[in-house]
Amino acid sequence: MTRRRGDAARISASPRLPVTGSPRHPISPSLLSERYIFFGGKGGVGKTTAASATALFLLNKIKRNESLLLFSTDPAHSLSDSLDVKIGNRLVEVKPRLFAYEMDASLALERFRAAHGKVLAEIAERGTLLDEEDINELLSLSLPGLDEVMSLFELSELDRQGQYAHIVVDTAPSGHTSRLLRLPEVFDRMVKALDLMGDKHRYIVAHFARRKPIADEVDLFLRDLSQRIESVRALLHDKEQTRFVLVTIPEAMSIRETERYLELLRGQGVPVRDLIVNRVEEEHDDCEYCHGRVQTQRPWIKQIAKSFGDLNRHEVPLMAREVHGVDDLKKIGKLIWDPKRS
Repeated sequence: MTRRRGDAARISASPRLPVTGSPRHPISPSLLSERYIFFGGKGGVGKTTAASATALFLLNKIKRNESLLLFSTDPAHSLSDSLDVKIGNRLVEVKPRLFAYEMDASLALERFRAAHGKVLAEIAERGTLLDEEDINELLSLSLPGLDEVMSLFELSELDRQGQYAHIVVDTAPSGHTSRLLRLPEVFDRMVKALDLMGDKHRYIVAHFARRKPIADEVDLFLRDLSQRIESVRALLHDKEQTRFVLVTIPEAMSIRETERYLELLRGQGVPVRDLIVNRVEEEHDDCEYCHGRVQTQRPWIKQIAKSFGDLNRHEVPLMAREVHGVDDLKKIGKLIWDPKRS
């Protein structure tokens, strides 16, 4: 969405011409009806800018008594830079009715371990022959992507009251998110395994105490964890409430990774509806550099149309300067979702 600094003065005043064959879609009605809008793609393609711009665009569409949450699971956390407002690992009202949160997934994971470590150890002790040292070592292990799924656990907690009309999520780069998508299933199997460990304890209580086991702290924990896993599944897979937006740029590496990412998302049942093609060069009078860039990008624009032809495609031109702050982001939001009025 930004052009290299050396070209800005030369072309900033030049008229923009439409890119041949560039499909521009008006705002989809379903964008307003879907609560969860995830933005994903390769690192450095403009996900955060697209997510922030979309949040500001939606803010002007929702009712006056409604609010919106912009949530980041990306370890880089660029929301603060994009909006020009310090956010961090806390809920901040960046402007009236727009709240933002840059989740520190590592801290969330540590809080989870601190809060539930004793219960997990109790489950392991009931169902295995491990000693205390073995159990502590087991609980200190971390699955790849576990911190990302903890971010979604936190998001589901924030949304438990359903107070936000829309939740826009700036996700981690595609490699991180691909692991995240598989983790709810892994967690589900893990909860079932933990539950089986508890079966031995329940059997002993029922057999020797001759009474029906009463739900204790372990059972309540497993029940709550199952509910949180189902909430995360709903966040990612609900075709009625969720939209996943891919972001790419017209370059070989980004397109190839986006193709693989789309295949993964669809294989996991995630509803992908849109593709934002960022930093599309346009022709400008007397700008040889611009013309050269247009020619370089043209075959990749065609490849995008071929590979992602069934997605709503939104092209964002390369900007003459860095996109920064609310005013710039509002313009980008209109370019993406309502180009006829831009």
